[in-house]
Amino acid sequence: MSRMSLRRILAPIVGAAICFLAGPWTGLAERNSLIEELDGRAVSMTGTEDAGPIGIYIEHWSTDQEAAALRAAVVEGNGSAAALLTPLVRTANRVGVVLLPGVQGRGARSRLRTPKNIIFAREINTPSGRRLILASDERLGLGEPTLEARKEAREFTVMEIRFGADGTGVGKVAQLSDMAYDPLTNCLEVKGYSSRPARLVGVKSIRY
Repeated sequence: MSRMSLRRILAPIVGAAICFLAGPWTGLAERNSLIEELDGRAVSMTGTEDAGPIGIYIEHWSTDQEAAALRAAVVEGNGSAAALLTPLVRTANRVGVVLLPGVQGRGARSRLRTPKNIIFAREINTPSGRRLILASDERLGLGEPTLEARKEAREFTVMEIRFGADGTGVGKVAQLSDMAYDPLTNCLEVKGYSSRPARLVGVKSIRY
């Protein structure tokens, strides 16, 4: 059996497992399937060393209406965190999950990978390559020490992954003050993407 066939068979099982790990996920509970799976390695915030595996599972893309609501919040919200969070949190649609590395040496439960819900996901195809824009209402501590990354924090975070010609992506993360709206792509983006440090490297994608 080929690797791709095996992944297609396992996708619903992975979806069910994520549903169990991440708690009350209405989307995965209803459809238990994935449209895309991404795997990469986090880069430590203290240097260039490997900070562990990161898994991203996307169940469905955010709607045009959700994208418009977020765009309006960015353009009209004047940098207000509440203005940004309200249109997304109000919808209560979880569109995917990010799995952060577990903590070793602190018991079986701590070794489990830590789920962080994705509440917004959009795919953008540009002349320079494919991009994914992901947003969470939780802090995505990619590259942080594992204990710090596991802490729950209500914080709007955007991750932008850009793919090169070889199909490998690089992800960068931004907080509220480092987000921008690009009228050309009609979506959020990480401000000054090219000059920001990478937090996720070697990203490979499987689309179902």
